[in-house]
Amino acid sequence: MIPKKYTIFDKTILLRYPKQSDVKGLRNVINSLVKENADIAKITQVTIQQEKSWLHQTIQSIRNKEKIMIVAEFDGIVVGSCEITRDSYDVSRHVGTLGIGLIKQVRGNGIGTSLIKLTLSEAKKKLGLKMVKLYVFDSNNKGKNFYEEIGFREIGRIPNGVYHNKKYKDDIIMAKTL
Repeated sequence: MIPKKYTIFDKTILLRYPKQSDVKGLRNVINSLVKENADIAKITQVTIQQEKSWLHQTIQSIRNKEKIMIVAEFDGIVVGSCEITRDSYDVSRHVGTLGIGLIKQVRGNGIGTSLIKLTLSEAKKKLGLKMVKLYVFDSNNKGKNFYEEIGFREIGRIPNGVYHNKKYKDDIIMAKTL
């Protein structure tokens, strides 16, 4: 059921669908990841206008049943999000691609696990997806281990598939059947 609410360290965690007013909070999340040089595909800061446009498109995609996105709010502050986007090819409409981001300060407390599990459940229920894939850099061992704990398995790798922080890295493809 959405929204989902629980408590950790006497603070309220709320997992819910995004709204246009989340633009600043979501921008803070992505820009904090860029700033820490996290192993993500984005390497440049996002402007408020870029984030506003992206969020508008995301909300439209949710309405059109092309995407699921869940926002994590910790004590009233947006601290992360997870999204699954349905593949656009006719032959792979049953597959989605996952992306997740959490600010550093809240990692390791189960928020990411709750966020990803709820997003997977919603993708299966609302989009009818049968499989979800994701990409993780080979330098991101914590991320890879986290995904394995949730049931994702490495199914392939693109050697030197990304250039990040002045280094070529393998892009690992992981998947999970729903």
